[in-house]
Amino acid sequence: MRSRTVVAIAATSLIGVCLLLPACGREENAPIFGESSQPAQAAVPETSGAAAEAEKIKIKTPDELTVVVFKPRGEEVKIEFQEDGRERVLRGKLKESGKRKYDEEGGGLVAEVKPGESGFKVRTPGGELLWKVKLSAEKIKISDNEENRNPFVLRLSGEDRVKILLNDSTDVGRVKFYRDRGKVKIKDPADTTLYESNTERYSAMYGVLLMPEIPAAERYIVMAELLLRQR
Repeated sequence: MRSRTVVAIAATSLIGVCLLLPACGREENAPIFGESSQPAQAAVPETSGAAAEAEKIKIKTPDELTVVVFKPRGEEVKIEFQEDGRERVLRGKLKESGKRKYDEEGGGLVAEVKPGESGFKVRTPGGELLWKVKLSAEKIKISDNEENRNPFVLRLSGEDRVKILLNDSTDVGRVKFYRDRGKVKIKDPADTTLYESNTERYSAMYGVLLMPEIPAAERYIVMAELLLRQR
């Protein structure tokens, strides 16, 4: 496995950070993430009409530059972003094995995600571990090894703020939820807004944006997986 700075993210699912989907029927204080893994099932079939339209979560810079767009639908997700001046589109589809395969539009398989008892692993097409993601009621950890050494931690501070820390002590930044405006902001330690989204998806996943150690495509796959587990 290639050497890479270990990243770990922690968040809580018990005190008020929630997913809000218009007319979804969920309570406002639903947890920010649910099951630690996903059952084996076939990908959601294609539908027509309004139901076929994917929800869109666009994350941008304060000067309106789009960073990444997520379009989740059922157990599938489409990810759109730019890297090195070119457009990239990834599509994640759940297979009967329980793994989600991420293919690049115009290319081949980029990564696969294997669910586990307490989270999931992002692996290369050849099965090499890229990132291990461990979920619990209090934390989400992301690392490039099984031991979760030198972790980053994403920790809830009140109902509407998630602090990002290195080794649970060094301030990396924060995610702030503005529920009255339907907005999320991702800020650096000086409280400067780096990214934002006009959305009612209040999720710990936004904190992954402050993890440059994770390459872009893999970073967005981890974010998408956290998003899809918020049930």
